[in-house]
Amino acid sequence: MDRKLKVAPSMGCCDLLNLKKQVEFIDQRADYLHMDIKDGYYVRTFGIGPDFMNAIKEIVNKPMDAHLMVQRPWDYLEPCAAAGATYITPHTDVIENVALVTINRIKELGCKAGVALNPATPLESIRYYLPYLDKVTIMLVDAGIAGQAVIPEMYEKIRTLAKWRAELDLDFLIEADESMNKDLYGELYQAGADIVVLGPPALWNKHENLEQAWETMENELKNETKNITV
Repeated sequence: MDRKLKVAPSMGCCDLLNLKKQVEFIDQRADYLHMDIKDGYYVRTFGIGPDFMNAIKEIVNKPMDAHLMVQRPWDYLEPCAAAGATYITPHTDVIENVALVTINRIKELGCKAGVALNPATPLESIRYYLPYLDKVTIMLVDAGIAGQAVIPEMYEKIRTLAKWRAELDLDFLIEADESMNKDLYGELYQAGADIVVLGPPALWNKHENLEQAWETMENELKNETKNITV
């Protein structure tokens, strides 16, 4: 099957002093816009929030994905939907007892439902509600802590998820997030990932000029996946 590994830049990494220009540039080229929403409690850092999404929603056309790295995702569902989210993606460990209720509420709000799994969370925890999901995000490292080395077992996690998707004849997207760089593209693509989330090492740090950084990233993505048959 011939397919393209899609990209979802993490928009909280944009230069705030040049925000409008960078958002418009990325929106013209990316497949999805990844919004890391953090509460300083579920993860130890803070990120952007629904207000950020609301501020840019009139100038973007690509789907915005609200990745809820928060302890109380229910507090964010309505605000993210109102701010223009196409996808809302909470973490499984904080919705475990109300997973279907949460997924159904996200869809009632007119959004697509995703879930994110930290490395220690087993795939079996979501197996029985996979038919209700539009996207599954596999965290390659523990959420919210920069500079971690990718956990190699996460490739097998993605392979298993892709296998289940085919066996069950489902069409949810598989996304890989955290510690992204060019050395991961080939193996993630081969494992079955559809989307990679781009942070500073994968995009912004490539060059101080975002246009040149984007060109470098695209060339790396193409070179690392062009000879792989899936």
